[in-house]
Amino acid sequence: MRVIGTLSLCLSLIALPVWAQAGWGNLDDLLERAMGDGREWDGSYWLPDNTDPALAREAIGVTYPVIEGAAGNTSIAAGYFVRSGNGFAYAGPLDGLFGHDPRDARFLPDRIEVKTTMPRPGEARCCPTGTATWSINRATRQVVRIN
Repeated sequence: MRVIGTLSLCLSLIALPVWAQAGWGNLDDLLERAMGDGREWDGSYWLPDNTDPALAREAIGVTYPVIEGAAGNTSIAAGYFVRSGNGFAYAGPLDGLFGHDPRDARFLPDRIEVKTTMPRPGEARCCPTGTATWSINRATRQVVRIN
């Protein structure tokens, strides 16, 4: 898998692209089986509730499928994962999450929050500099922008 375009490599394990993480098994395969539709990805992220694979109990997976014929544009697919036995199981899609470079996931008792990079008002979509914070309801997997 390659990471190009507006996605950046992060130095924190929490926001590393999936292929760069050690000790988690084949997360790209897990994400492809759960959320893939056969399209090439521009990048993927695994945001667990704990940086230690043995202690993590839930995670957010995000992929950026390439839109063919759209001059380097991508869509977004996000899912909620929970530990099941020795690995993670797909609990379902997270509808309504937008942006690039998902990071700073906070697994709070009543919700999960995650930040993404988004265009500011009037800013070109190619080069966003704004930040959005999203709230995720675990039970419904609904995503709402909170700022």
